Amino acid sequence: MSAYPNPLKVGVFLAEPLIQLLDVAPVDMLAMLQRDYLQGMAYMAGQPALGAHGFDIEYFFINETGEGPNQMTGGFKVEVTHSITTCPPLDILLIGGPMPTHRPSAAVSQFLQAQYGHVRAFLTVCTGFLPALHSGVFDGKAATAPRGMLAGLKEEAPQVEWAEKRWVRDGKLWSSGAVANGQEMMAAFMREEFKDKKDAVELVLTMSDVSVRGEEYGA
Repeated sequence: MSAYPNPLKVGVFLAEPLIQLLDVAPVDMLAMLQRDYLQGMAYMAGQPALGAHGFDIEYFFINETGEGPNQMTGGFKVEVTHSITTCPPLDILLIGGPMPTHRPSAAVSQFLQAQYGHVRAFLTVCTGFLPALHSGVFDGKAATAPRGMLAGLKEEAPQVEWAEKRWVRDGKLWSSGAVANGQEMMAAFMREEFKDKKDAVELVLTMSDVSVRGEEYGA
């Protein structure tokens, strides 16, 4: 049995009024494991039995106030479902990238710390590390961030073990470098965390043709 409950509560935290769309796109890879979607993919692949291996997923799109929609790059908008005070404890939380100058409020920091204590997986993509870093979630842990920011981060946040990699895992904390590395990180996450659904995961990754180049740049 998977360590993850079913239904699965998946949250996306939107730290600012404008968020990079591709930073939160990895949540759609999880959505391919949703039972009704997976059934369609399994049928197309000629493996209909795999459709039973999906999750029922509840999605939570969260910002500080609960007001929305939240603007994304590319002219997209995301309907906000919860504020930091109405969001329940989650199983998986993904944070996409705000501007590099972002600093979370005290209330957001408390929310992220509380969710980190509950979730089974806490993932940051590109500058999505900023709310977590400045909330203390990264303290004492290994992590990565966009390559151009790492030199400064090693001086400004020495309490973190910074690594120049496409993604880094430290326990339930996963962080990625550039925006496109978020998909590679999510693929690695799915393979590692859903081993009891291995065939379904490989079907999703094969049919979506997600390239996973490995953690090390240059690999």
